[in-house]
Amino acid sequence: MKTNGQIQLYPVLRVALFLVAGIVSGELLYGAVSCDAWFAATAVSLMFALLAYRRCVLQTVLIFLTCYFLGAMLVCRELDEVNMSVPGEDTAYSAVVVSQPVVAGKVVRCDLITVNTHRPMKIKASIYRDWRADRLRIGNGIEAVSLLEKPTNYAGADFDYARYLLYHGYVATTFIYIDEWKGAAVDLSRLSVVLRARISALVFRDKLLQRFSDMGFSGQAYAVLAAMTLGDKSSLSDELKEEYSVSGASHVLALSGLHLGIIYAILSLLFSRRRWQIVSQVLILLAIWSYVFIVGMSASVVRSAVMLTVYSFVSLLNRNRLSLNTLSVAAVVILAGSPLYLYDVGFQMSFAAVLFIIIFYRPLLEVMPGSIRNIPIIKQVWQMTAVSVAAQIGVAPLIAFYFGRFSCYFLLTNMIVVPAATVILYGAVLTAAVSFLPWLQTLLAGLLLKVVILLNACVSFVAALPGASVDGIRIGLLQLLLIYILIFALSVLGHYCRKMIR
Repeated sequence: MKTNGQIQLYPVLRVALFLVAGIVSGELLYGAVSCDAWFAATAVSLMFALLAYRRCVLQTVLIFLTCYFLGAMLVCRELDEVNMSVPGEDTAYSAVVVSQPVVAGKVVRCDLITVNTHRPMKIKASIYRDWRADRLRIGNGIEAVSLLEKPTNYAGADFDYARYLLYHGYVATTFIYIDEWKGAAVDLSRLSVVLRARISALVFRDKLLQRFSDMGFSGQAYAVLAAMTLGDKSSLSDELKEEYSVSGASHVLALSGLHLGIIYAILSLLFSRRRWQIVSQVLILLAIWSYVFIVGMSASVVRSAVMLTVYSFVSLLNRNRLSLNTLSVAAVVILAGSPLYLYDVGFQMSFAAVLFIIIFYRPLLEVMPGSIRNIPIIKQVWQMTAVSVAAQIGVAPLIAFYFGRFSCYFLLTNMIVVPAATVILYGAVLTAAVSFLPWLQTLLAGLLLKVVILLNACVSFVAALPGASVDGIRIGLLQLLLIYILIFALSVLGHYCRKMIR
C-alpha cells in the first residue's frame, strides 16, 4: 500500500497519540462520564471496526476511536482504584514497608501497603521517631492504629500535593505515634503476585545497598552511587540535589535510558556470540527486567526497558532499531498498564528527551562538515554534543514549566557526568563481580569511591559558576504547548529548507 504521508510510516505513533488523547479526556471528564460508559464506547467502536473490514478508511478511523475510548476507560478505572474510600478515623491495620525509610527530623517517613484491608492501600506514612522506627527496613511488617486521611494540599502551596500523591497510587496519608504501632510478621498472600515480587526485589536491593556501606561508601558518595546504580535516592541531601539540578546533571541521578543503555552494553559484551544471538538477547532481556524490578520500576526505567526489549527484537530482524515506532510501542505498553504514568514528570521528561533525540540528533550532527566531523576525537565530542542539545530542546520547556529553571551550562555538565556515569556503572558491576577476591574488591571500591567524589566535586564547581542557572521562570500550560508547537514548526521549516538547498 502506498503511503500518502510521513506519519503513515509510523502506525504505532498514531495509536499512541489517540491513546494519550483518550487518557487526557478520561481524566478531565472523570466523575462526569462513568467507566461503564467509556467501556461501552470502546466495545461498540471495536465491534464496528471489525465489521468494517471492507472499508479501509472507515475501519482505520474506528480503530483510532477504539484506542481513544480505551485510553479514557483505562484512566477512569485507575482513578476509581486510587479514589477508594478512606475511613477518616482511627483504623487498625497490618501493613508492609515498601520504600526506604527516611529520617526527617522527629519522624521517619516511608510508604506502607496494607495487607488486611478489603483492597491493598498504599499509604504515605510519618512515624514518630524512636529506636524501633530507626530500624525499619523495606519488607518489615507492622501492626498499627492511626488516623487514615485522604491526601490534602499544604495551606498556601502552589504545588498540588494531593493530586501528586493520588496519581502516584497513594490512597491515604497517616501519622503514627510511638505507642500506636509495633513490628509484626504479616501475611502477604492477599497481595498480587506482581506486588509480592516487587517487594522481594526491593528487599534484595536493600541488601545490595548494605553491601555498598560495607565496602566503605558513606555520606553523599554513597548517596550518589546508590541513586545511579540501584535507583535509591533517599540518602541524597537537599544541598546535593540542588547542585545537580542547577548544573543540569539531575538526569544521572534518575535511572533512565543512559543507565540501562550502559548496562545493556555490558551484558552485550558478555553475550556477544553471533551463533547464539537469540539466546543471548533473551538472557540479556531477562537480566534487564530483573534489574528493573530491583530498582523499583520507575516510569523512566520502565520506558527504557520496554524500548530495549523492542530494540532487541528488531535488531534480530535487521530493522531500524531506534525510531518513532519503537518509542510509540514503549508508550502504548506503559500507558496501557498504568495510564496515570502520563502525568508523571519523569515519564514526560524521559519520552520528551528520547523523542527529540530521534528528531533532532541527525540534523544537529550534520551541522558540522563531514570532513571535520569524521576526525575520531571530534566525532565523539560532537556526537555527545548533538545528543545533549537534542535532549535539552525536548526537556527544557518541561523543566521551566515544573521547576522554573534553565541550566545554562548543561553542555559542560554532560561532558563531565556522562563519561563519569559510564565509569561508575562499569566500576560498580566489576566491583560486585570480584566479590570472591576481597583484596581486589577493596581496591576497586576505593577507586570507584574516588570517581564518585570527583564527580560530586565537578558538579558542585559547575553549580557555583556565575550564571549557572536562570531561576524564577514561570510559564503556564498553554505557553508550554505553544513552545512545543513552535519547536515542531521550526523543525518542519528547517527540514524543507534543507531539502530545497540540496
